[in-house]
Amino acid sequence: MDQIAFRISTHLKDVIGRDLVTNEFVAIFELVKNSFDARATHVRITFDLEADLLTIVDDGKGMSSYDVREKWLFVAYSAKADGTEDDDASDYRDRIRIRGYAGSKGIGRFSCDTLGRSLELYSRTGEDISPVIKLEVDWEDFEQDSKEEFGTIKVSLDEDSSFPKSDGVVPPSQRGTMLRIKGLRHAWGEDAVAKLRRYLAKLIDPFGTTEDVEVATVLVGSDPHNRDLNGPISNDIADVLKDKTTRMEVGISEGRIHSSLIDRGRVIYEISEESPYEDLTGATVRGEIFYLNRSAKQTFSQRMKVPVVEFGSIFLFLNGFRVFPIGEEYDDSFGLNRRKQQGSSRYLGTRDVLGRIDVKAPARMFREASSRDAGLIEDAHWRELYDAVRKHMIFRLERYVVGVNWKDKADRDRDTSEGLETDPARRRILEIVGGFARAKGVEIVHFDHDILELADAREEASRKALEDLSSIAEREGDLTLLKRIEETRAQIVELEKSEAAAREEANRYAQERARSDARISQLEKQAHFLASSQDLDAERIRLLLHQVNIYSGHIDAGTGRALANAGGILGQLNDIENLDADDLEDLAGSLRHGLRQVLDDLSYIRLENDRLQSISRFAPNIRVDLETSEVRGDLVGFLEEYFSVLLNDSAQRPQPTFEANNLSLERKFSPFDLAVIVDNLIDNARKAKAQTILFKAARPKSGKGLAIRVSDDGVGFNPERMDPRRIFEKHYSATVGGTGLGLYHVRHVLEEMGGSIELDPDGEENRADFLITIAEGAREP
Repeated sequence: MDQIAFRISTHLKDVIGRDLVTNEFVAIFELVKNSFDARATHVRITFDLEADLLTIVDDGKGMSSYDVREKWLFVAYSAKADGTEDDDASDYRDRIRIRGYAGSKGIGRFSCDTLGRSLELYSRTGEDISPVIKLEVDWEDFEQDSKEEFGTIKVSLDEDSSFPKSDGVVPPSQRGTMLRIKGLRHAWGEDAVAKLRRYLAKLIDPFGTTEDVEVATVLVGSDPHNRDLNGPISNDIADVLKDKTTRMEVGISEGRIHSSLIDRGRVIYEISEESPYEDLTGATVRGEIFYLNRSAKQTFSQRMKVPVVEFGSIFLFLNGFRVFPIGEEYDDSFGLNRRKQQGSSRYLGTRDVLGRIDVKAPARMFREASSRDAGLIEDAHWRELYDAVRKHMIFRLERYVVGVNWKDKADRDRDTSEGLETDPARRRILEIVGGFARAKGVEIVHFDHDILELADAREEASRKALEDLSSIAEREGDLTLLKRIEETRAQIVELEKSEAAAREEANRYAQERARSDARISQLEKQAHFLASSQDLDAERIRLLLHQVNIYSGHIDAGTGRALANAGGILGQLNDIENLDADDLEDLAGSLRHGLRQVLDDLSYIRLENDRLQSISRFAPNIRVDLETSEVRGDLVGFLEEYFSVLLNDSAQRPQPTFEANNLSLERKFSPFDLAVIVDNLIDNARKAKAQTILFKAARPKSGKGLAIRVSDDGVGFNPERMDPRRIFEKHYSATVGGTGLGLYHVRHVLEEMGGSIELDPDGEENRADFLITIAEGAREP
């Protein structure tokens, strides 16, 4: 039997080099990781575009000739993996520093091939008198013939007296390593270098907490004071997040899980429990997850110059280094977005949270995939880490945010904890803390006692939470806490007595009011705006026909223009077969212009027809000056009557409702135009399969005029089929067969009234909720 060995092709260089590390930013990151593993405190990346040169310098422990021969040139060998990396450490302090290794596969050095066609490596391990080791590699020597064996290609190893000098490069003063990569394979302009800095900031330390290693870049020939290109890479995200967010801090170590929830600087609770994660034994896990409300997101974007969603989500660090791509913009390693699709108002997605998970673990407990951007290999250790992050960090933060913060819509714009001072917020927090008190094996280390300062805690859940906290206080002998709980209970008893008396008085008043309303209803036979059709005399019939003739004339004129434009389009097509390419291009432009004119004419016809239908439907019943089609009076009062008299059909779907909220707006207005607005919005809701639609009057923030919020329970927008930013454009529609005119006409009519319509900024995402504003005094003579 023959004993034979594998042969290794020179093509291996590409397999573990350019084919594996395809991203130039990841390639530089791999080399920076090597500097970190060499215990460097400074890493400097210099781009000299005129010299077609990239230089990476660190002040790590360096390499000897033996290290280069037996380790660096030993493909796939890693001293980090076999535990011999620090056998030759010359400084005892380097041995005791607690920092894990960034890589352990022994192939990161081939990132040099991704970046350039050749490499010069210089390294020194000792003082100035020690020689500098010089290694030269021409990667193209490995590309000549894939049938050649890898080990037959020679590289040059020599010694030099010092490190080479070049523009913008500061050589190591004593020990360290310099990589000079020539024949760059990528274009490194200002934009690319700026992008690399942002990329490295996220890969190395997205939260700006690393202080023992400085990574800097230099672009030769650029402004040295331009911090987008030159200088140390850092960010101040920690300051942005501090005291502005709701966050969950969790530590898992030595069989215990300790969790704290802090809401904008206020510690809500701290709990401790036994860890069920046996496959995390030997590892230490620290997690900090932040929920960013709208205020925090705005602050983040202003300070960081990038939206939160583009910055990333929950980053994972293994022994001090990012595991890529976990936490990137489109990554969903923890399944948040898949879960949020089941209920956007119940769950957090990646765009709602930001955080970092730090894992300190023995070598090879967690293994990165061979591809440098594929995360961790899925095994029992990763699955338990995945479960721990979701259940004890994300879901507990989510329960608080959804159950406390989201219940108060105004809290979205607060950067302080003032909203937690209300009774509803305290009750919700009390229920969450009480749930931990009932949970088996959970120890409440601390909770915010201010949640006991309740003026109203009569819900059953709040009572139960007080009982649970009382049991804890009795068990731990906390007399102060017991006294506060009893005071809260006494307040509840007094409130219930007062409420019973008030309820009895209110019932009596309601009965009297109902009898009065019934008598008034008998007397009110006519409304302010809408009259009985019996009032229709010959003069009103004449004026009604006058208005009908006006609108029918508008429709006739619009129809004539549309036919004329259509005829012109057909006329241009008569000699199409005799046109050359240039003439056809001109014809296409002319046809597009003609078709736009036809569409504009049809849009005008549609609006005038809507107005005519409004007149024919209720003009006989309305007290309007039919000479001008306008009235002067309370616009809100008219809408109340329009909904109650002409839209009061219980079988209509969607069922419209108008809430006046005791508001009024005295001004001149056209009832027909208001009917066009309301009817188009109801028709839009009908197409969205809504069952109800609500028009709710409110006072604008300016205090002047009128605001009307419109919301329905239909299917809302499908962002894959419709761009919400274009819904008011003429002829824009995502509905099959839709004209795209309804919302356009609503906006057009409102603008004629001195008003406007927009998507409600306070409405839910992808909902067809609108905000109408009407200025006071518009359309005055």
